[in-house]
Amino acid sequence: MSKAVFFDHIEVHVENIAAYCAFLVKIFQGGRYHVITDSGISMFASNEGINIEIKKRSISAPPAASGFCNPCLRMENAKEFIENELALTIERTISSADGNCYFFTDHEGIAWHIKDYLKKDRYTNW
Repeated sequence: MSKAVFFDHIEVHVENIAAYCAFLVKIFQGGRYHVITDSGISMFASNEGINIEIKKRSISAPPAASGFCNPCLRMENAKEFIENELALTIERTISSADGNCYFFTDHEGIAWHIKDYLKKDRYTNW
């Protein structure tokens, strides 16, 4: 193969584009976004260079556990961040040798989880 492949972006479809952009800045603790179309579609770029395109949800059904789903972050003090900064409820906790992983759902019904440590673990560091 002679062609390079680069990851461009993922999409999220939500009820309130502006509120979700603000949520992404909060959960990624930085980043930037701007409106890219007349219909309000926006692009968020994290400080790490992760690009998320935010579009208006076209159906009333909430997100489901199929397809691309359940974004995962790593940070120290994840439990406190989820409960205090995001003001969301932790729904499930999984423990590993590296630390806890907290699962929660955001205000748009999208499920996330955050690992309570910074290092890359055996699942991504191989």
